[in-house]
Order: sequence, then structure tokens, then C-alpha cells
Amino acid sequence: MKIIRLASAALLYVGLSIAATSSQSSDPCGGQDPCAVLANKDIIYGLTQSINGNQYNVFKGIEYASKPDRWSYSEIVTSYTGEKSQAKEFKDVCPQLSSDGKYLGKEDCLYLNIWTPYMKDYPDNNLPVMVFIHGGAFVVGASSSKYPSNPNDPANRDTLLYDGATFATEQNVILVTINYRLGALGFLNLDKGEITSDTSKSNYGVRDQLVALQWVQDNIASFGGDKNNVTLFGESAGAMSTGLHLLSIPESQDKFQAAIMQSNPIGFKYRNAKEGEDQAGIFLDCLNKVMDGEKCNLLNHKALDTNEVKLLETPTLDQILEAQRRYANYIGKFAVISAGLPGALPFTPIIDGTFVTQQPTNQLQAGSPKPLIFGFNKDEGVYFSSAIDKTQAFMGYKALVTRLFDSSSEILSTDRYRQDISAANGLQTGTLTALSNLINDFAFSCKNMAADQKNVTEQSRIWAYYFTQTDAILDLPPSDKDPNKVCFPDNQWDNSCHAAELPFVFNSLPASSDEQLKKLANTMNESWANFAKNHDPTSKDRKWLVWEKADANNAQLNILPSTSDTSDDKLFGTRNCQNWISDWTVKITGYDEAQEVLTETLK
Repeated sequence: MKIIRLASAALLYVGLSIAATSSQSSDPCGGQDPCAVLANKDIIYGLTQSINGNQYNVFKGIEYASKPDRWSYSEIVTSYTGEKSQAKEFKDVCPQLSSDGKYLGKEDCLYLNIWTPYMKDYPDNNLPVMVFIHGGAFVVGASSSKYPSNPNDPANRDTLLYDGATFATEQNVILVTINYRLGALGFLNLDKGEITSDTSKSNYGVRDQLVALQWVQDNIASFGGDKNNVTLFGESAGAMSTGLHLLSIPESQDKFQAAIMQSNPIGFKYRNAKEGEDQAGIFLDCLNKVMDGEKCNLLNHKALDTNEVKLLETPTLDQILEAQRRYANYIGKFAVISAGLPGALPFTPIIDGTFVTQQPTNQLQAGSPKPLIFGFNKDEGVYFSSAIDKTQAFMGYKALVTRLFDSSSEILSTDRYRQDISAANGLQTGTLTALSNLINDFAFSCKNMAADQKNVTEQSRIWAYYFTQTDAILDLPPSDKDPNKVCFPDNQWDNSCHAAELPFVFNSLPASSDEQLKKLANTMNESWANFAKNHDPTSKDRKWLVWEKADANNAQLNILPSTSDTSDDKLFGTRNCQNWISDWTVKITGYDEAQEVLTETLK
């Protein structure tokens, strides 16, 4: 009897062992739910989270490209073992200066994040995918950026801005957000130098973005996504990047199927290879001085050949960031770096003629090769103008416009750009209001509305929005020159400043937001997701008009939120767009030359 019982127990044990083994073999996650099994059988482990009672999966800090040598191209990661398989927390941001002047980030920063609907409910790999590129003038920002959930307590930065939770749970869309190299590390043109053992090139940061897009193509099916239905989108510098991939970079064309550009100053003229080389020489002279403990300033700069850099004395990361800070603040008075004017950005991609082949604004005027949404906010220029010292603005505005633009006398006599107009939008002087209007029109509105979709097809329709909702969060850092706090949440002038649309697109508003704001966020989140699904942003609450071509009486803009103000339909005319598109051209585009103009102007 005892022997029979022992035998039965043994058989039972074997049976349980087989069952357990079978159960484990059918669970590739090994009990660590969720996971994604890549094509090479490597496994990435993420998290299951919930919002409003709905579960979703998130994978944070996936290394899409290995840490590159400085000023060399990044390479896609193809193996995920050990720590690389764990995707449960955001990783380091790329090196940058914070708004309070501190150095942030590490050079090992090429990570992406993925939000998916609850993967067990969607076993097939056919979900639409959205890839977001963050803004920040190509010098700051990160995919993990947060904002103060309590605007009265700026230290309370605990709300994720680019949150994919509602895209995943309410829209059944996969969201990918990425980091890419910034500033001098991402956009210094060193074609003729040898900083590493390889011949250096340029456009490292935008090439990082391309590597991330390739990673999505290779791997997103493992997360339930359709690699043939990818929408690329971004805001500010992220929208500029999106425009370059859409309109100027042939290698990017098979990596995505549609695009959204939020507040793209598409009229910005990028440097060519020679201008990029000259810029690099001036920056490297500044870097040399920092390494020697000396000062560098615009009036005494010497443009070095890139081979003249002290290659044997490799600069530290702090030295590079300090040189970047000094280079971007030659005068620190009129703050052209943040003003959206010609030559305003110290580090950007360049038109190198091979990788980036043309100015994107040229192509957009002939239409878009893929379905596209572009849009801008009502008061884009207010934030930039508010950061400028009112006394220096008064001293330098006319001289600045005269030196930067052709037809300057005509510009300065136009009602919107006259120095003696009344102050508005909470700005302290008429000069700052005029500058705000000029930035609105020159940088953000008109060159986007120059898009001419003459032969609209299902494959290349364009849609345009105009965002008018007052700021709901404090996203951009306030300036000490802005006593009125003109872009603060619920500001009394109803300003809708640069980046105001972001928490609505991501539906990442503070939980305490009122129901009207939440409804707008739901509508915009749905519209962006619908565009990713079927290339039509029409939602259950809003029918969108297709863009064709603007004229003085009809701009065909989809106004968010809806309004009965018919003057918005005439935006193309009231913002003098025909002039900005055809007659009022830019004299100076390079950052260094623009800085020289400002320095001479404000002596």
C-alpha cells in the first residue's frame, strides 16, 4: 500500500512538473508581465499600469542606439540582454543646460519609451504607431520632460508632459517618444575635422532620430504595432525635425507614412555646409578658450579650422556645455537666441546636400509627399518677446529689423510691426508687442500657410489647425523680465503661447483641470490618434476641413477650440502673409552674423 502511494505521489509530482514546465514555456515573459519578444528572441520587460481604471503597458528607457563616440554617428542596438532588457524607468537626458544654468544629462542618452494598449488584449501586430520628437530649440528637452502640476510651486515637477497613457487606453494607439543628441554634441558640423578616429560629419542629432525610426521599423511589431502605419510628429524643434524628415531627408521616406508639425517655424533657413563649417570654427575657438580658462566673446572670435582643436586635450562634457552656454549668450541683452528671428538658433541641422538635401520650406510650398497636419498657436511670439528686456528692445528693435530683413522700411510702417503701437497681450511696451507680432507672422504662421496643395489626393492631404486656448500649464520656464507672467495658466489676456497645445494633444492635463479643458484635450487626443489611424483627424466632436491654399479671405484653418470669430478665417491676410512669403525676405540667416548685428546695434 505504501509503495503504491509513493508511486502515485511520484507520478503526481512528474505530472505537475511537466505542467509547470509547459506553462513556463508558453509564457515567454517567465511570469514578468509584460514583455516583448523581439525577432531575435531577446526579451524586453516593461510595466503594466492603469489610468481611469484602464490598463496599459509601458516600456521606459529602451536603448535604441549604443552610446556613440563624440561627433560620430550612432548605431542601432540589436541585442538586449542583462540590464538592456529591463525597461521600467526613464533613463538619462542628453547633455544640456537647465533654465537655471546647471549642467544636466549624460552622453549615454539615446533611449526611447513605448506606451501600448494592454498587450494581452491586442495580440496582433496591427496597431497604429505614433513617434514623437520633443522640442527645445535643439539645445534642451527630453522625452521624459515633466511640468509643475501646481504652477504656484515651480519645484513641484511631477506631471509627465509627453504621456502616452490616454493614446494607449482610449485611442488604441502605440506612442513612442525619443531622446536625441542636442546642442554642439548633436549639431556641430565637423566635416573637415577629425575629432574621433573616423572622419567626422554633421547632423548627428537628426541622424539619431533616423536610427530611432529604423529601430521602430525593426521592432515595433513585437509590441503590437504596425510598422507600415507610423505617424511622425513633434513640436517646435521636434516639428522642425519632422519637417526635415518629411521634406528634406530621402533616407527617412520609408520609415513613416504621415506627419504632424506643431508650431514649426518652417521659414527658418538652415545653414548650408559652408556656413555650418564656419559656425563650428567659431564655436571651437570658444571651446579652446574655455579649456584654457579664458573668456570667449563674439567681438574677439577667431574661426578655427576644425583641425586646430586641441585633440590631444579632449574637452570634458562640462567644458563643452560651458562653451555652448557662452557661445549662445554672446551679448545676453536682446536674447535673439529665444526670439524666433533669423539666425536665432545656435545649433541646428544643416543642409549638407547629401543627407539633408534641401530647405523644407521650398518643398512645402509645392505640397506634402505624405498626409500632413501643420498648425500653430494664437500667441506664439508672446513668450519670446516677454523674455526680452524692454529697454534694450526699445533701443534695438528698428535697427534689428533693418539689418535682418529686406524691405525693412515697409515692414516697420505696417500696423502690426510699428514700434509705437499699443502694448497688448500683457507685454510691457508697444515695441515688445510689435516684436511678438513679427515673430508670430514671420516664424510660425505665414510660411506654414504657404503650403499649396494644388492636387489633393488621399495619399497626400494636408490639414491645418489654429490653437487659441489659453495656456493650461506652466511648461516653458518663466522669465525674470516678465512681471505679468503672460504665459502662465489662465492668464488674463487669454494668451495661447508657444507649446500651449502640448498637454491637450497628449491629454496630460492636471487632474484638477475643469471639464471644458478636459473635453478639448479628449477631442485633440482623439483627432491626433484618428489621423494616425486613417490619415483624417476628424473626430466624433469635430469635422476637419482639408487644406488647399490660403488667401486673404480664407485660411481654411481648423480652429481649436471651435469659435464663431470669423476674423480667424482671414488670418492669412491680417498677418501680411503674402508679403512674408514673397516680398519680405531675410538678409541674414547665420547665427554668428546675426549676433554681430545685435552686438553692433546695442553698443
